[in-house]
Amino acid sequence: MTAQPRYEPRIEDETLYLDHDGDRLEVGPMEHIVDRIGETYTLEYTEEQSAAAWLRTDSDNTITFDVREVVGEMTHTREFVANLENCPLDETTPDGEPKRTALFVDLITEIWDSKGNLDG
Repeated sequence: MTAQPRYEPRIEDETLYLDHDGDRLEVGPMEHIVDRIGETYTLEYTEEQSAAAWLRTDSDNTITFDVREVVGEMTHTREFVANLENCPLDETTPDGEPKRTALFVDLITEIWDSKGNLDG
């Protein structure tokens, strides 16, 4: 079984792109992403969840990370990118953000909030 290709993030001129083997998708301005999410993002865990040996939470069972750093490092599946491709970059939300950028924020925060468990 061949591993599914992952799309690598690239931030150029403060714009986020997702790349894989010459296939490149513009997601939108980092300014819009950070404006919607914030400079940092915090995940909250229960006592039981934070007891996992691999999880390093703060004393209040949270993990806080830099949004720009994680967005700039986190790879994505073809399915994730296909969802974004189907959303126009040249149309805006009522707030004036590109629709594709807003969808990216919604999808990425859903992934973060699920703590990787997209089935539940």
